[in-house]
Amino acid sequence: MEKESTTRPAWRRKVLVIGLDGAVYTIIDPLLAQGKLPTLARLQRDGARGVLTSTMPPNSAPAWTSFMTGVTPARHGILDFKEADLHRYDGFTGNFVTSAAFAGHTIFDLAGAESAGVLAFRVPMTFPVWPVNGVMVAGYPTPDRTKAYTFPPEMAPSLEPLALHSHDEIARAGIPEERKNADYEIEKLVSTMGHFLQEGKLDFYMGVTGVSDGFHHKFWKYHDPTHPLHNPAWTTADRNIIKEYYGKLDEAVGKLLSLVDKRWLVLVVSDHGGGPKPYRLFNTNAWLRAQGWLALRGGKESSWQRWQRRRLEWLRARLPFKTWLAQHLPGKVQEQVRTVRSATNLIDWPATKAYRIGLQFPAEGIMINMQGRQPEGIVTPGHEYEQLRDEIIAGVQTLRDPQSGEPVVVAAQRREALYPSGDLNRVPDILLQMNPRLGGGSDVSDFFSDVPLSYLERLNGDHTMHGITFAWGDGIRPGQRFDLNIIDLAPTILYAMGLPVPTGMDGRVLTEIFTPDYLTAHQVVYRDGGALGDEDGGHYEMSAEEEAEIRKALAGLGYVDE
Repeated sequence: MEKESTTRPAWRRKVLVIGLDGAVYTIIDPLLAQGKLPTLARLQRDGARGVLTSTMPPNSAPAWTSFMTGVTPARHGILDFKEADLHRYDGFTGNFVTSAAFAGHTIFDLAGAESAGVLAFRVPMTFPVWPVNGVMVAGYPTPDRTKAYTFPPEMAPSLEPLALHSHDEIARAGIPEERKNADYEIEKLVSTMGHFLQEGKLDFYMGVTGVSDGFHHKFWKYHDPTHPLHNPAWTTADRNIIKEYYGKLDEAVGKLLSLVDKRWLVLVVSDHGGGPKPYRLFNTNAWLRAQGWLALRGGKESSWQRWQRRRLEWLRARLPFKTWLAQHLPGKVQEQVRTVRSATNLIDWPATKAYRIGLQFPAEGIMINMQGRQPEGIVTPGHEYEQLRDEIIAGVQTLRDPQSGEPVVVAAQRREALYPSGDLNRVPDILLQMNPRLGGGSDVSDFFSDVPLSYLERLNGDHTMHGITFAWGDGIRPGQRFDLNIIDLAPTILYAMGLPVPTGMDGRVLTEIFTPDYLTAHQVVYRDGGALGDEDGGHYEMSAEEEAEIRKALAGLGYVDE
């Protein structure tokens, strides 16, 4: 390979990326075996298939940001839809993350600057939109599901409505309404993307649908006959709703694929996988307390405090109560409610060495209460900090679930082992990947607790660490199987387009998916800089109305409490 800082390679190739948010092989593979996904079967047969590792945590906000920028959360600083601030004991501010944190440093900016232009259609985390060489239509979450937030702005009226239901309506929707809305959104993806593909004026086209992820969250109990809420008496159509819509998504991919040829590179990707929401919790702070690393005020949780916390949890599980509280309680009171629910108000910080940071399942974080970093830190940097991390990792790796006998965690890692570059203070000191059967809980008294089944009625699916990637086109090795990280897609797309890859990206070009002849004829070219750095990004000041509607959008899939 060679480095080049002033010129671009001598070829030009168009790229189409179709994002199926949360799509997972555990659903795809049985359908492929049954011949029900002909488009993905074709891509698998004639192209390459990869197992994609998401960000840690596998939350859509950091995952799609890493896709767009080619850098890890330690570089872009996004762990969740809420702004992370690990100097705080709750780990997050009250603000939501927006595109302002990274706008101008994405694949759409880099490709747009050196090509005929780009289309970004409903890619998550692109609100508010920003100027690109081409077209951008903001993706989830946006303040109004039905409205098109576009660059250029004059394009919006021609695309509206983008959805049939508002945030409030979709939160109350049953399966018939969900079907209608999903059908409409899939058709909108095909018609809008199809229009621009047929025009053929641009070089990079990308569109994302959230139907797959949304259906996992809401309908896993219908799909999975082993789920404790599954009812065999449900109609066959309802029990097969997730499989049915994978078929419709496959058909949509086929329609878009028919508008390009093998001179293009086509990628079908997800940002993470999907699976059941866990029915049991491992309460990290309760375990840390038992080891002597976390202390409670007064030495224990009183029966009144325990009742109060469980009562708030009961209210949280009931949507009308939760909505009323969110709409009527002042912000400070809501923050107090959150601290009671998480039990952080019970912790004796000057006597605590380590504590939990709750992350998107199946990830959990542990922070060391370090002097000079946390408000009441007591652990000294250096030897004491490192020794404590060693002891916590060694201890948590020995834990077993008494019900199943299985390990509590799949992996326990120091942050620098997972993210060797970037600002490490943007990620927890220790990152845990939980057993798929165990979520992370905030109880400070019991190591393990059951999730009341009533909590799983509305939202019963969650994320997994591994998603999908299919690559198709000339020069792709037919039948190739490969592993990739989500950060590898941006540099690979730039390479395929004949553009130089910034050396500052954490990801790599997936050379193994290309034939030797293709690689010989098309050398990977790098240029210095050009990637998102470690500096803090910008900030977009949401109006009160925008913030309230974004909260509704995120609450709809369980990312925040409404």
